[in-house]
Amino acid sequence: MQLSNFLELEQTTTLQDVGRVQNAVSTQQGYLDYINQDWAYWNDTYNFIEDRNQNYSNVNLQNQTLAGIKVNVMLFVNNSGSLVYAKSVDLYTGKEKPIPEKLLKMIEDGTLRSKSENDKKSGFVLLDENPMFISCHPILTTNYTGPMRGTLIFGKYFDDTLLNNFKETTRSSLLMYRVDREMPPDFQIKLDDLSENPDRTIVEPLSEDKIAGYFELRDISGNSALILRADFPRELYLNGEKTLNNMYFFLLLTGLMTGVGVKFALDRLFISRLIGIDNFVTRVRSEKDLSKRLSLKNNDELYRLSKEINGMLNEINLVEQELKAQEREKKVLLDSLNELVIFVNPQLNIIWANKAALEYMQISLEKAVGIYFKATSEIDDPLSDNLQLEQIFVTGNKKSGEFTAKDGRVWFIQAIPVTGEDGRIIGVMETCRDITERKAAEKFLQEKQIAEAANRTKSEFLANMSHELRTPLNSIIGFSDLLYEQAYGELSEKQLRSVGNISKSGKHLLNLINNILDLSKVEAGKLELDYKEFELASKLNMIKNLLSPIADRKSIQIEIDMDSNLTSVCADEARFVQVMHNLVDNAIKFSYENGLVKIGARKKGDMVEIMVKDTGIGIKVEDQDKLFKPFSQVDSFFSKQFQGTGLGLSLVKQIVNLHGGYVWFRSNQEEGTTFAFTIPIKGNK
Repeated sequence: MQLSNFLELEQTTTLQDVGRVQNAVSTQQGYLDYINQDWAYWNDTYNFIEDRNQNYSNVNLQNQTLAGIKVNVMLFVNNSGSLVYAKSVDLYTGKEKPIPEKLLKMIEDGTLRSKSENDKKSGFVLLDENPMFISCHPILTTNYTGPMRGTLIFGKYFDDTLLNNFKETTRSSLLMYRVDREMPPDFQIKLDDLSENPDRTIVEPLSEDKIAGYFELRDISGNSALILRADFPRELYLNGEKTLNNMYFFLLLTGLMTGVGVKFALDRLFISRLIGIDNFVTRVRSEKDLSKRLSLKNNDELYRLSKEINGMLNEINLVEQELKAQEREKKVLLDSLNELVIFVNPQLNIIWANKAALEYMQISLEKAVGIYFKATSEIDDPLSDNLQLEQIFVTGNKKSGEFTAKDGRVWFIQAIPVTGEDGRIIGVMETCRDITERKAAEKFLQEKQIAEAANRTKSEFLANMSHELRTPLNSIIGFSDLLYEQAYGELSEKQLRSVGNISKSGKHLLNLINNILDLSKVEAGKLELDYKEFELASKLNMIKNLLSPIADRKSIQIEIDMDSNLTSVCADEARFVQVMHNLVDNAIKFSYENGLVKIGARKKGDMVEIMVKDTGIGIKVEDQDKLFKPFSQVDSFFSKQFQGTGLGLSLVKQIVNLHGGYVWFRSNQEEGTTFAFTIPIKGNK
């Protein structure tokens, strides 16, 4: 009887250990289903099936993306069965691999394609290289609405690395064999039994010191695919058998001692102690109190028997504590989740809830256990109001969806049926995850994409309008210059001033349009540089001579200080002149009369550094962040005295950046400003 109890306890313990292995495999399949559903119910995926937007694949379907979500194969199939997009990568190297031919054939014959909006498939596919976890989901919108546009298929190899991971996680020895290949005899025998009872776990001893549990994994069509065996040591049974053998030995010894005529008083004492031991074992079994121990008296056989029984109880107690520790680990794991987790029975009474769910419901576990899930006032949406849990007990299908609570938070809810050993549904596990931030991020991304599209449209519009305006402006400037030169006849002094103002205003407006055109080209990525080698000194002197008449009006001197080892640079000559003209013109514009503007050039490694320093009004600290921004001007009393569009410095920065350089400045109010930039001496071709 005692030995049968140990065998029964060993059977139960082994089933629980095998259950941990099955849970690990189910968790991997559940993760793949969850990730697949998250992608399949996404507006961007829904649109990609229709328009095959290259931006979607460039952003979302990179090799590192698949490696990051631990997916080997990603297949997009439309409703007609055509493959829209396919990618296969090696998770360990990140390199692309060919798509397995068997998967492509299963798409053609419809095995992996969803037939309706609720047709979801998961399981295994036996490929030539390795078995593969497969998850197939219909492609719907983010709101889980149709019509369905196709099927999204995710696959992950069940290779030796993943098998070793399961071994480490479950602390067990695992063997796996495919049903389509040769396997050991014990696996072949179990295959026939498991095929008739797919949800069954077969537990049987392998040897005197090892016991094994066999279970089956099914493919995507519900047929046998893999047989797994988990091996565990028979420590509990061996210790129990040893203890019972000792007990039998001592009982036999007692009978022999009685048969040869041991003294009656000693017989009474011995039998009374045996009865005491028997009563003790019976009491421990009935009360299930493993903390009790036999008192040890005398150094005889019964003493050793009692000691062995106490040792057996210690080991059983340790096993029980380990089981309790495992239960505590599961509870700690579930309590550590941010998701709300609730388990209900077929009567929709709460059996268990994790810490996050209890805090959300504002109720303790003791009060929550046993109450009707939907009747209690403490349970508010989204937990109880959105998923019809009763249907799950009828259909056996899991349900999920996104819902918005009264407080505005968005939740992703999933209800999964939990089955017992006989295959009947014993409860439903409901999880609820707050995805408000993710939804906000998706909305922000959409708005950002809209803004970027609007910005590109703006740049194209400005470029087109600039071209449309330049042609009539050139005509206005040309004819006004001819009138000013009195090519068509003499004009009065008043007429000459008016015509001069027309020419001056037209040139100012043309300069503004040219700047806008350049800026829009940069933003649209269409500004190309024409590199050529030119003498740096001659270009700096040209800028000085060009702007000297403007400087002379304010009695400002322009000085050039240039390293002797600098001769020529390779850059876009016209754009270099444009940058220097803007910087020197600004320095003259914002300098006081009788001031000094210094132009410096020195070699800095492979770069040339150009500086323009003035002794002018400087820039306030609060205005410095406006520099280099298009259409922005510093808000000071002095700057209001001068005309400007706010485009010059922005163009300077963009042109320098295109050359592979960078721009910086330093300024103190009333002490002047220094602008500097660097570009490669030999160009950035």
